Amino acid sequence: MSIFRKSDADFISEARIMIDALNRIGSASEDYPMGLGRTFVEEFTALREKVVTYTSERDKINAELTAKTMQLDDEMKKMKKLYSEAKERVKLDVPQEKWEQFGIDDKK
Repeated sequence: MSIFRKSDADFISEARIMIDALNRIGSASEDYPMGLGRTFVEEFTALREKVVTYTSERDKINAELTAKTMQLDDEMKKMKKLYSEAKERVKLDVPQEKWEQFGIDDKK
């Protein structure tokens, strides 16, 4: 399976496993696979930590957004109810030719 098809959490977890394994094999450059070394591992570790931080921040923002969306939905329901009541009263008590003043373009 391609790494790009995995969830962020799965990929972050796999990155942690890779970093741990690289750290276990030794501290000398010759202990690492070709082209990898302490600098690479440090950069990889720092980047993973940033990703974890950003993911946590995003999750917090998403939770706040969900709460705000629920609040908005509740308030919109209340507003729609009041609008319907007002529209009904206007249609009953105001002559049709004046409905447009209230933003009502209904026909009887």
